[in-house]
Amino acid sequence: TPLAAYIADTPEQSLLACTNPKSSPFMTVISEDFGDPFLHDLHTQSHTLAAICKVLVKSLAQDYKAFLKACKTLHLNGVIEPCWLDWPLSCPLQFLHVETLHHCHHFSWDHDVMWCIEVV
Repeated sequence: TPLAAYIADTPEQSLLACTNPKSSPFMTVISEDFGDPFLHDLHTQSHTLAAICKVLVKSLAQDYKAFLKACKTLHLNGVIEPCWLDWPLSCPLQFLHVETLHHCHHFSWDHDVMWCIEVV
């Protein structure tokens, strides 16, 4: 069975994409850089698996503190076997979708309503 779509809120998307909550599950960007004008790389399956491999090489899973420190430096959440690992053609970038209602609300509030308040 292919994994075509998975609707989740942002914390669950980060969990499924194996990223920490302060980084994007869709792009290789952290929260401090969310507003910058640069186009960041996509957070693909291969990028995530390569980062997990780097963490496993840097630290032993038995040394939990070193493992979590290595995960933090690569913006991972500590999951080393993602649920989508064995599914063919599964990439979190393709099956995770943004929260449409949440983003529409923030777009309208951050842009339209704030513009109207500024005008008045």
